[in-house]
Amino acid sequence: MVSILKINRELGRLGQQSRGLLNRLTDNVTQRRLDYTVAAGLPKTDGMLPVADKIALFLLYQPEGLTDTTLDTCRKLSQAGYAPLVVSNSLLTVTDRNRLKGVVWRIVERPNFGYDFGGYRDGLSCLRQWGIAPSEVLILNDSIWFSTLPETDLMDRLAAEPAEIAGTILRNRGSEQFLESYLYRLRRPALEHPAFLAFWKNLKLTSNKYYVIRRGERGFSASMRAAGLRVAGVYDGSSLPKFMKQQDDRFLRLTLRYAAYIDVDLAADAKQLLQSNGPEWRHDVLVHVHKVLAKRQGYSSFPYAHMLFTGYPLLKKSSDQVSKAWRHAYLRAVEAKDLPAPSTKLLMEIRDIDL
Repeated sequence: MVSILKINRELGRLGQQSRGLLNRLTDNVTQRRLDYTVAAGLPKTDGMLPVADKIALFLLYQPEGLTDTTLDTCRKLSQAGYAPLVVSNSLLTVTDRNRLKGVVWRIVERPNFGYDFGGYRDGLSCLRQWGIAPSEVLILNDSIWFSTLPETDLMDRLAAEPAEIAGTILRNRGSEQFLESYLYRLRRPALEHPAFLAFWKNLKLTSNKYYVIRRGERGFSASMRAAGLRVAGVYDGSSLPKFMKQQDDRFLRLTLRYAAYIDVDLAADAKQLLQSNGPEWRHDVLVHVHKVLAKRQGYSSFPYAHMLFTGYPLLKKSSDQVSKAWRHAYLRAVEAKDLPAPSTKLLMEIRDIDL
């Protein structure tokens, strides 16, 4: 039987595709106007930090005002050796601009067109306009909280990864393999590669999310791999079932207690397993884990087990059902002290987002 969630997802996809027909008529005009604006020079504000050989292009869309954790992220980036370049997809207030100046190298403001890939493209264009050729660019956006762990080795992992292009999670979708687009680490061989430059030059921007994902998130990884550049994720949850098999019953019960489900049948299975015991219980739990991972991602479905196994330090702010369920499960584990708590400011933001 086809689930209601799947039907709704397909209807949403078809709706996005239908709206895409209108977007095709308007996007080209909007992009041409934006291209003229970018070529003339986007408004920029210098911050108090010096430029560095490593640049962090941090994309923001916070029209209601900057969050405190945004400033904390900028501080973390500079502590890791990056000069933060903030690209804002909304006009900043004078107050927010001044708050940012103390923790960044430079601020650029642009029209909100093209989602994250529009901001990424224009931020990279600005670097070329300014004659800045860094050895490394870290691209990230504010759709994630970084970091949900008091201590994280994310930057160390990115530094140790030999691939020219690295990110957090390398997703598999059928025959496609792509990095999740909220974070990319790019080294000079990628930044100066003809295929990289051509991708951004030829990218058709759109405000249709369906096409942003396919042209941007999936298209970028596919283009770079086709050009011979190495693309890698630094958090691999593929061995999560094997790891869980080695844990005791208490760990498995906590994994189920702090699991996040949007599938009614899987949620019912988990509830039954939490209320049962017996000689086949461990086997049934592990079968359940495999069933979940065949449909969903480990980091969002089993945040307790995945975080302890991989050290994955991020949480998504998205309003979609998966992200909401994930946040709620994560908060339950933190409040029960079964997962380490993040900073007080970050924890407050997570609690507030769904209220």
